[in-house]
Amino acid sequence: MNFKQDTIILINNNERNRMNILKITIILLVVLLYSGCVKQKVEHRTINDLKTIKQKPYIYAKEFKTIPNKLSAQLILDFEKNYFYPWHTNKFTFTYEEATWGNIYAKKEVYSENLTRISKEWFDVMITNSNFGKFDTLRKQAITINNSHLKVFPTISKIFYDPNEAGEGFPFDYNENSSIKINTPLFVSHLSKDKLWAFIESSVAIGWIKVSDIAYVDEKFMNIFENGNYYINLKDNTNIYKNGYLLSDIDLGTLFPKVKKGFIIASKDYKNNAFIRLIDNNVNFKKIGIDFNANNIKRISTELIGERYGWGGILGNRDCSLMIKDFYAPFGIYLGRNSGKQKDAGHSIDISKLSDEMKKEFIIKNAIPFQTLIYLPGHIMIYVGKKNNEPLVFHNMWGVKTLDGDGNYGRNIIGKAAVTTLTPGSELDNYVEKYSVLRRLKSITMLTQKKEDKYTK
Repeated sequence: MNFKQDTIILINNNERNRMNILKITIILLVVLLYSGCVKQKVEHRTINDLKTIKQKPYIYAKEFKTIPNKLSAQLILDFEKNYFYPWHTNKFTFTYEEATWGNIYAKKEVYSENLTRISKEWFDVMITNSNFGKFDTLRKQAITINNSHLKVFPTISKIFYDPNEAGEGFPFDYNENSSIKINTPLFVSHLSKDKLWAFIESSVAIGWIKVSDIAYVDEKFMNIFENGNYYINLKDNTNIYKNGYLLSDIDLGTLFPKVKKGFIIASKDYKNNAFIRLIDNNVNFKKIGIDFNANNIKRISTELIGERYGWGGILGNRDCSLMIKDFYAPFGIYLGRNSGKQKDAGHSIDISKLSDEMKKEFIIKNAIPFQTLIYLPGHIMIYVGKKNNEPLVFHNMWGVKTLDGDGNYGRNIIGKAAVTTLTPGSELDNYVEKYSVLRRLKSITMLTQKKEDKYTK
């Protein structure tokens, strides 16, 4: 008997069993979430846009307008300033009221992952553990050492509105504020009472993060890390190694400082303090501010097209604004985490008062492919060009709102990043025109223009 070999086989079998149990649990959870949907009708009909429009975002622009070198250099400086600002503040920049906004859920009818209504007692426990009596007292700089998540409450539990309602339930977990990448600078306000969570501010968002996913930084670490020589990963699901040994997997848009001996990744010691670790070279890392040209736009959009929708970054996927944030990061263009902030990132032009046809005409005449965002409340898209005189957009969307004969709203699920018209699903017999993307459009944002810049009228 080879004890070592048999032990390894046993461990591998146990690991496979655990993975199978996890998969079954996830499947059962999703089934439970949808089996309770009596009122909400969920459909999965493939819309015409996905049949007739080639899902290659880069082929619809007649030309790609370059970004002038001077502007590109300024955008990169702005990106770095935003990324590292948590290390250049000595207090939390959000107010107590802004930091505790999530407590409003305690007064709402919300449900947990097992579809039972969350009790007042549960919220009392969460609010007590949030320890906001210590708000903005720790005041320490830190960094993420893993890909992680920012939560509204210090728990991994889920918060859903009534899954019976259209557009609610899975994946819309309202305890998920945002995913956050490894190597992201943080400012720590305070710890939860159980010391397992830290309330932090970052360039991504504020929220609760597991203490196990962060490390505290000192002046020496920050000086080495914030060195002005930054590279961005251009490929999703990239493995990173140290001397050939796997350390982690990362996604497109992850930033790495570079020194002579290699790329830096943050790690931590047993005292929870960060230290510099160098990783092996990676062909997917490019210096931040790659050229805004056809080849690079093709590379980035091809990487993101078809990706599954993930509210807040749930399950490692992206929602509409996270996809757009990561799309522009390699070009050195910093965007906020949500659609409301992204629409204000350049020259925003209000088109809400125009008719549907006038909106389309205005977009075709004025929008610059891949340099213009199109916004409606709660959703944001990239203008990519036109086909048959119809403006086309690249976006990650959940679904098309529908209405049945009994007056109940539902969803025809798209659930991925796609190229569509501004009226995706309009051919569906239960399509609700008043809730169409086009009807609800509010503005377009010219990312590479300032408010005082001129544009075609």
